[in-house]
Amino acid sequence: MKKLFSILVCIFLVMSFAACKDSGDNTETTGEKDTTVTTTVADISYADTTDTDATNNQQDVNIIGAVPESEAVSAAYFDNTAFVGDSVSLKLSYYAAATGALGKAQFFTAGSLGAGNALWEVSDESVHPSYQGVKMLVEDCIANSGADTVYIMLGMNDIGLYGIDDTIENYKTLLGNIKAKAPNVSIVVQSMTPMTDTSTIIGEDLNNENIKVYNNRLLTLCQENGWAFVDVASVMYDEQGVNLNRDFCSDPDGLGVHFTEAGCEKWVEYLSTHTP
Repeated sequence: MKKLFSILVCIFLVMSFAACKDSGDNTETTGEKDTTVTTTVADISYADTTDTDATNNQQDVNIIGAVPESEAVSAAYFDNTAFVGDSVSLKLSYYAAATGALGKAQFFTAGSLGAGNALWEVSDESVHPSYQGVKMLVEDCIANSGADTVYIMLGMNDIGLYGIDDTIENYKTLLGNIKAKAPNVSIVVQSMTPMTDTSTIIGEDLNNENIKVYNNRLLTLCQENGWAFVDVASVMYDEQGVNLNRDFCSDPDGLGVHFTEAGCEKWVEYLSTHTP
């Protein structure tokens, strides 16, 4: 009888240990270049609730504190704006030129442009944008353009090289340079859009989880400096709120970051209904 009792006690202890082990927290550690970032739910201001009406299990990916929805404006609203970005924004420039969806907006975009290499000296090898056919620093493009508002989206060519912390510092420096050359210009930072789950450039630092962390850091940067933050990325996710919607992606099994016309249309629609 005592032997049976001992066996039952052992079984109870094993089951209790297993239950405790399963109840641990879900803290994830994400590696950055030369540093380690521990990311928990508390670190991310993306709403972490799920849809409760049982018809849609999509994660709410809106960033709390971004420019809220407003009445839609016409294309003419963007006549005196300038857009700065990499090849993701380059596709938007093609769409805008073909449709007139952003009025007379000017685009200063270049493939591989980032917040880091935008700070380099202009050279034959540099990837700076051009104004009227002349390659120059981003801040000089803005100053020469006469734009009163700058919409900027960078990061895709930065996070994998510099990590989040250094990318934010480079971004801050670049925006400071723009304000120094064009002190009256208004800054509107756009959240970095996500990648497809089959993107060939997903890595330890550049991935959709880190993009969400990065976007929240951009929001903080904007709040600290009085700049507007427009959460374009929030309408680009798939039904699960994790990856770029494949319907919006022109290269889903390649780089997995560039947009189709449908994606650009959604982008313009969001900008038109979320004005600072």
